[in-house]
Amino acid sequence: MALDYALLDVFADAPFQGTQIPVIDLDGKTLDDDTRMAIASEFQQTQTVFMEPGNSAVPATVWSGRGRELFGAHTILAASHAACEMGLAKDEGSFASFLLKQNDQLIESFIDKGKDGPGSIQFARTLSPTIDRYTPEIPRLAAALNIDEKHIVFSKYRPLVVSVDTPTLIVPFTRPEHVMAASLNPDHWAELCGDVYTSELFLFAPGSITGSSLFHGRLVNPETPRGSFPPIGNVMPEFIAYLAEQPDTAPGTHTFAVDRGSERTRKSVLHAEFDKKPGREVRCRIGGNVIKIGTGSLLYP
Repeated sequence: MALDYALLDVFADAPFQGTQIPVIDLDGKTLDDDTRMAIASEFQQTQTVFMEPGNSAVPATVWSGRGRELFGAHTILAASHAACEMGLAKDEGSFASFLLKQNDQLIESFIDKGKDGPGSIQFARTLSPTIDRYTPEIPRLAAALNIDEKHIVFSKYRPLVVSVDTPTLIVPFTRPEHVMAASLNPDHWAELCGDVYTSELFLFAPGSITGSSLFHGRLVNPETPRGSFPPIGNVMPEFIAYLAEQPDTAPGTHTFAVDRGSERTRKSVLHAEFDKKPGREVRCRIGGNVIKIGTGSLLYP
């Protein structure tokens, strides 16, 4: 049996950048969970999307070698791009829309129509974050991140733990190059484990590596190898909620871009906007470009 697949570069402004997401077209074929995990492991990417055109209730799912995963920003964009090409998206005139259901939540994406296929893709969410202002002291955080304390303490922002999908300790830096240079110190981090109920850290700084964004961001956890720059799309809801929580963020609509990595480490550029209204939940839109970089067939007996 042959399974057709496509390789997509998500949040990429050029080929061979962004985060690569494989998308499998099941085309009526049935696979058990172990086989999906095995196929996801074969690609050796963070996550793999499986499209099921005949399943109107659940047309797309996400898998890794560990099992089924929740949709995040990267996989929403990848599934939306594939759905548009497969005719599963709804034609809205100048754009198409695609609806995903995850648990009790509906996620709607909007796909611009380009000359050669799907263009920029954006999806909308409503955020109901939990904010925890208790975080370890900055000197302890700096030691755990192998960074000079001054690169955190002089930021206009302050660390917070924010939870929308996953509790995340958000740590502001003064400059993007210090975010790039940071790494977890195992001994110092172990000392903080009793004070922090999450192992996910999102480091960010005002400024840009690419020259085209307002912020630079990096996701770090104890399992992240030194010098690696994993995808950050899944923590964008937490980061948007963090920005909306800032006292100097005025009510209204705010638009920004955040980049990740560099030219040598598969840079990504994510675009976002959010509406801050007193007494209301934060409504946000997250989007970017998707580039199809390859297609093929996976032979499975």
